[in-house]
Amino acid sequence: MDKTFYIHNRRSIAAYMATGDIMLFFSGESVRKTADENYPFFTNRNFLYLTGIQQEQSALLLQNHVGLVQERLFVLQPDVAQEVWTGRRFTEEELDEISGIEPIEDINHLSRELNALLASQPTRTLWLCFDALSPERSFDIEREFGNRIRNRHPQVVIKNSYPLFRALRKVKAPEEIEAVRRAMQITAAGIRQVMQAARPGRMEYELEAAFNAELAAHGQRRTAFPSIVSAGERNFYLHYSTLQGSVADGDLILTDVGATYDEYCTDIARVFPANGHFSERQAQIYQIAYTANRAIMAQVRPGVPFGLPNRVCMEVAFEGLKALGLLNDPADIRRYVWHGTTHHVGLDTHDVGEYDEPMTENMIFTVDAGIYVHEWGIGLRIEDDVLVTADGCENLSASIPTTIQEIESAMAQ
Repeated sequence: MDKTFYIHNRRSIAAYMATGDIMLFFSGESVRKTADENYPFFTNRNFLYLTGIQQEQSALLLQNHVGLVQERLFVLQPDVAQEVWTGRRFTEEELDEISGIEPIEDINHLSRELNALLASQPTRTLWLCFDALSPERSFDIEREFGNRIRNRHPQVVIKNSYPLFRALRKVKAPEEIEAVRRAMQITAAGIRQVMQAARPGRMEYELEAAFNAELAAHGQRRTAFPSIVSAGERNFYLHYSTLQGSVADGDLILTDVGATYDEYCTDIARVFPANGHFSERQAQIYQIAYTANRAIMAQVRPGVPFGLPNRVCMEVAFEGLKALGLLNDPADIRRYVWHGTTHHVGLDTHDVGEYDEPMTENMIFTVDAGIYVHEWGIGLRIEDDVLVTADGCENLSASIPTTIQEIESAMAQ
């Protein structure tokens, strides 16, 4: 992304500030794993959305001073002795080139500078970004910081900026759409590699390795989320993660995977037969899911409520399962349709966004039709990512084999 993208995003978030308001955002810190080992650092997505900077122990401070918003970036200063162990830190010139922010200041001065600002007038509003999904996580940097501010400056009003990002990030800019397209090209190549590597006797983790190798060939180390690669009965575990099973002849292999590009994610599910050919029953269930997937896409357009895809999926699934003699009462559809069809996709795989508002042009979200028939030992889902257009939607994952004929042909190559 060019720095103009991040400059625009900061202007958008600053529009919510009143005169005298302060906004503060943290990049986060790597989390201790065990002994002296940490998990890999993962930048806070909202901080990244505003700055483009991926470096831990950084903070962005915005201050509305009589209608003029001042931007200040606080980072770890160069430290040759420490960098020998942890790697080179960004220079001020590099940080400015990435984010378009100056001045650059020492993160160790943040508390002093903020305390001075908060004490300079009787009342102030401080915006911090609290993760709305985990209000009980009192150990988050933002919550710890907020508690210290409340104790030292009881007159300060603390507001949560997280809901603002739900509004800003739900509609994608052209740069974001292009990043998802690039990530989708990599995802498509990875899924094709898995299809061609699949055969009875393979381990699930070997198929995961085939996907990861293709990502690496495209210059990407990180998957969008922990890959799900399951076979047979393990397809009934929706977020299966151990990947220790062996693929048997006659199994269906389910891949729920995604690549990233410029930190933007994809989320795609495909199912294919280990021996290269769908059985009659597998094809029957697969065709119902495929029909539901396409029926949902046909309904996607601006103004459509987000609840409609779920209803369409269940209606199509009911008719298909009824024709096979598996269902008679629509009230029983949840025996076979276990999950929703739609979530936003972007900087997060399950991206921020509203679901009680209608669809809007340039949203990107999933169309995920899943059917799970325990009595037949068949569990599967077909998940695509779509872009809402002015009069419908574009299937961003259309190049990935989806029909039975396309899948069997891809596996035969």
